[in-house]
Amino acid sequence: MTLDDLLGLLANFMQPVTKANAMYDLNGDGLISTYDLILLLSQLI
Repeated sequence: MTLDDLLGLLANFMQPVTKANAMYDLNGDGLISTYDLILLLSQLI
């Protein structure tokens, strides 16, 4: 994961998952939310 991935997730934050943004739904719950952000940040450290 990179800074670009973080920026992409933030651009889609709290949005329902579509084909275009499905890569940011890291936990597979159908919504790009805080949990996905935490998962991404844990991979950046």
